[in-house]
Amino acid sequence: MGVEKGFWNKLSVPTVGMAPMDGVTDAACRWIAKRHGQADVVYTEFVSAEGLWRINKRQEFDHKIWKELRFSKEESPVVVQLFGSDPKSFYDATMIVGKMGFDGIDINMGCPSPGLEKSGGGAGLIRVPECAGNVVAEVRRAVGDLGLNLPVSVKTRIGSSVPEPDWWDFLASLELPVVAMHGRTFKQLYSGEADWEVLSEAARVIRKSGALFLANGDVKGVKIDGREWKAKLNSGKEVSGEPFDGVLVGRNVVGNPWVLRKDGLVPNLKQRLEVAVEQARAYEKLFPGDKFFPVRKHLAGFVSGVENAGELRRKLVMTNSADEVEKVVKELNIL
Repeated sequence: MGVEKGFWNKLSVPTVGMAPMDGVTDAACRWIAKRHGQADVVYTEFVSAEGLWRINKRQEFDHKIWKELRFSKEESPVVVQLFGSDPKSFYDATMIVGKMGFDGIDINMGCPSPGLEKSGGGAGLIRVPECAGNVVAEVRRAVGDLGLNLPVSVKTRIGSSVPEPDWWDFLASLELPVVAMHGRTFKQLYSGEADWEVLSEAARVIRKSGALFLANGDVKGVKIDGREWKAKLNSGKEVSGEPFDGVLVGRNVVGNPWVLRKDGLVPNLKQRLEVAVEQARAYEKLFPGDKFFPVRKHLAGFVSGVENAGELRRKLVMTNSADEVEKVVKELNIL
């Protein structure tokens, strides 16, 4: 039986996607990433496999996990990401999310939360490859039991405390359709710079298995030049994308969906603020009655790098509704 790649085979290369980020990539953020960033693929926030099947069993249908799983077909292709360490929980969780219409399922093997890593989840799975393999097997088993052909992918890091070629070899042995890899070890958390030389080495190993390889870490843009492409990093360096099939953009996408675009569009302040209002309204529509503060980090991002925007930023992060956001913006006589 061949590896099920599903929608991944249909995406343009280089593939540019928005990385999953806890507390960031909610349904409103993903919708904006597709609409204005033209993202090839988006991921949900990571969702606890164990937590999901437990609240489902207890019929806690008002639990916040269900909000994390909310999505619209306009986001498609959208991948749901699960985290945890217990293979059986992954099976049970997949039996739930597999019925919800997602285009793929991703397993988080890279979250650097110390508590999660210590319990064997997230980046902790790098330390226990046998468990990681069992998790993948259980997700695949559930997908098969549902009679679906959903691709099962992995997002991870280059290693636990140091880059680990044995880990890359192990991932290659799993015959995954896609591996996304962050260019830092667990030990680094988010300090220093992502190591794209190491990512290149890992890509050569994993792509030999037939898997697509998406590089992640410090990406702030993608340059397309004829038949060649390069990923632009925070440092300003441009790294050849030849060993990679694409990139996932993380923190730099907050308040800046245009970083995902391949056409190099740079919006002016008016365009940025129009989309800020649009995202605020989308959030209220998708999460009626919820507190507004999760939107504020995005609003600050929309004016990041704008000269003399300190006062505007201060006002935006104090707002409590989309109407207030629009009022602040209109006071500038821009909209």
